[in-house]
Amino acid sequence: MPIITGAHERRGRIRVQVDGEFWAELDAGVATERGLREGATFSVEELAEVRIAGERPLAMNKALNILGYRARSRGEINERLHRVGYAEGTVDVVVERLEEMGYIDDEGFARELVRAEARKYGPRRIYGDLRRAGVDEEIAREIIEEAFTEGSESEAAREAARRRYNTGGGSGAQARRVHGFLMRRGYSADICAEVARDYRGEAD
Repeated sequence: MPIITGAHERRGRIRVQVDGEFWAELDAGVATERGLREGATFSVEELAEVRIAGERPLAMNKALNILGYRARSRGEINERLHRVGYAEGTVDVVVERLEEMGYIDDEGFARELVRAEARKYGPRRIYGDLRRAGVDEEIAREIIEEAFTEGSESEAAREAARRRYNTGGGSGAQARRVHGFLMRRGYSADICAEVARDYRGEAD
């Protein structure tokens, strides 16, 4: 059976070694309560249970600290906690609890991101940002569709082009620049072509 070969406490946390290797950092109170001391033996199942119990308060504090800066998606919190090194079971428990408490809300997060980016970027770009943030595909598509009807996308693209290319006159080269700019911003191909035509000179 695995044996605890080290348990070093510092600032309310205990760094635990199992069979001579670093295993986890746990809340000191939980570790003491569960009997994690040097020389103690536990089954693999017992260690897994103790790790979740001991990591949970630390992971929760970490997650709340991350959320204190701005709203995050479930996927972002998952990724950040895994990056720190918390066990899969710990992350699942903490994320579920945060959702129950209302601190994580992917639909609300998606709507907030769309509102913030809709004046600058098109639906394809924003959809990609939502997916990279770990928002579920169905939720991302639904929120994007709510925010962008064909008319609103066209007007948003025209406004973006006006802010970027506010000079008079027009030419084929200008139209191509506008088209490329709007494509990079994530507007649909039809909308990009429609707006770019406004920047094409009469001779073209």
